[in-house]
Amino acid sequence: MTPSGSVGGVWGEAFQVERRGIDPLSGLAGAAASCAPLAVGIAVGESEIGVVACFGGLNAALAVPRGVLRKRLGWGFGATLACSLSVALATAVQGSVAASVAVAFTWIGLAAILRTFGPSGGLTAFVTGAIFVIANGIPAESLDVGTRVVWFLLGSLAGVVLMAAAYTRNAPPPRPVATPLATALVRGARALRHAIVADALLRAHALRLASTVAATTLLYQLLELQHGYWVPLTVLAVLQPEEHASDVRAVQRATGTLVGTAVIALLTIATGDDWLMVVAQGICAFGLFALFARGYFWLVVLLTPTALLTITAVDYQGDAIALERAGWSMLGVLISLAVAGLIWRLAPHVPRAAPRSYSAS
Repeated sequence: MTPSGSVGGVWGEAFQVERRGIDPLSGLAGAAASCAPLAVGIAVGESEIGVVACFGGLNAALAVPRGVLRKRLGWGFGATLACSLSVALATAVQGSVAASVAVAFTWIGLAAILRTFGPSGGLTAFVTGAIFVIANGIPAESLDVGTRVVWFLLGSLAGVVLMAAAYTRNAPPPRPVATPLATALVRGARALRHAIVADALLRAHALRLASTVAATTLLYQLLELQHGYWVPLTVLAVLQPEEHASDVRAVQRATGTLVGTAVIALLTIATGDDWLMVVAQGICAFGLFALFARGYFWLVVLLTPTALLTITAVDYQGDAIALERAGWSMLGVLISLAVAGLIWRLAPHVPRAAPRSYSAS
């Protein structure tokens, strides 16, 4: 086994710092995008709408990359469109287990192909799949498909604008001669076609990920597990195109879940006040975006309490939701590791070294 594949190598990669320092401006923008809709929704007595818009702002803000303005807006608005479609599909099939599983398999598989575009594509693939799983798992209650999508879209657009503005500082200058948009879209379509037709490794990953998410969706829905959607959500975060990367993500996700669960458990035991939950959610969201550039570990650690506090602020259940989330997340980690290890041993013909373009933030 090579050093990079050893236990020490996995843990070292999981906690490595990619960039030192914090970015308070990005933290403020991310907190505003993901916390303000929740606060407004609770204030006006529309908590369901607040949660939907909050998740829109959070996912869109996560998808905005650093770089030139065109790149920030392109990926941000692209992720907004993809995630809005996820919400529409997830809500439309919510009442049917069979339809939920079938659409999850198809949609997650298609989204995974976006990894061919590098880290930005990988992160967009993740948020697209994640919001499908979340929207499918959380009952729409009184909101119909159109209403849910509209409020999600509004929250997402605000998130893109805020994060694109926050990343202006230290952004590289625009290219003297930018590729025309039509040309860029044609090239993108060709890249997707090539990935589907000629990239065996990426196709195998998309099939493996889609199958596992669909299977875990079927599992939690048939067993009627409360908050069971955290199982396929964890699978999305952990399962990568190659085994070593899955091991690294598993360490990050497991550690982040434990830390995040401890934080949320302490908060929920101490208080059930809506506004204290909102304040705590804003603080976590600030840390998430202020430390995001330091490494993926911080994203996982702070995304956990941010998402949990978003739900807990309008559906207080003490520490039960935190403990359930920890249990389902650990189950998702174990399933992902088992799938990754088994597939790589049964399919040795598939190259083990994942191209750099597959790495996701």
